[in-house]
Amino acid sequence: MEQTTNKPYEVLLRKLEESKQRNPLFSQRAFAKKLGLSPGALSELIAGKRPLTMDTKKKIAEKMDLSPQEKRDFFIEDLPEHLRGEKLSYFQMTNDQFHLVSDWWHYGILNLVNTKGFKPSVPWISQRLGLGRMVIEEAWLRLFRLGFLEKTKVGVKRKHVRLESSDNLFDVSVQRSHLEDLRLIEKNLVERPIEERDTTSMTLVINKKDMPLAKELIRKFHDQFSSEVESKNGDEVYRLSVSFFPLSQNQNPEAK
Repeated sequence: MEQTTNKPYEVLLRKLEESKQRNPLFSQRAFAKKLGLSPGALSELIAGKRPLTMDTKKKIAEKMDLSPQEKRDFFIEDLPEHLRGEKLSYFQMTNDQFHLVSDWWHYGILNLVNTKGFKPSVPWISQRLGLGRMVIEEAWLRLFRLGFLEKTKVGVKRKHVRLESSDNLFDVSVQRSHLEDLRLIEKNLVERPIEERDTTSMTLVINKKDMPLAKELIRKFHDQFSSEVESKNGDEVYRLSVSFFPLSQNQNPEAK
């Protein structure tokens, strides 16, 4: 379950532990670099030996992809006294929704449910997705809280067949999800044999006014791909990422 903290230092420690659960090779030094801090400064912050100024909080908060609950905990010392101990169900729900969209393993679990030999066991799911048990257990409970999974007499059932997120919505959870896709692509390029993956790209010239058409065609491809390739009783879970982005910069009218 989501762990509520009372100190911003504990939020730092929790985010570090989450990173290690996702990648066992992730170090405190790497975390410090991500936050723009020296390893020594981060150690002192986590230990509570160095004060966190508002300016420092704002700078590192932008680099930690904090959920609504984590952001509240991180800035709790700056809240009015009467709000610090307030427990709001809003934060639990928005926190769950944030993680559902931003963390790819939620969709991984939902699809694993439909694979051959699925076991509703945190250790089993952890092994299949290559993630720490703490991460999987939190996601597992979250999916039940949000109503995406339910227990039946014969096991666990997925309630919703298809899930979608809104287009053209600038949201940090969606942004984080796309950044996770990039990391997953890099990881699979390095670790998976070519017969188990496919990565292609193309470069072309378009008019900006045709961008809505391009998005529509990409989504039609998603639907067609899913209808023809997806299996109700497959043996592996795959993720399809299609990226279409500009390589050229906006033209400067004054440039010659």
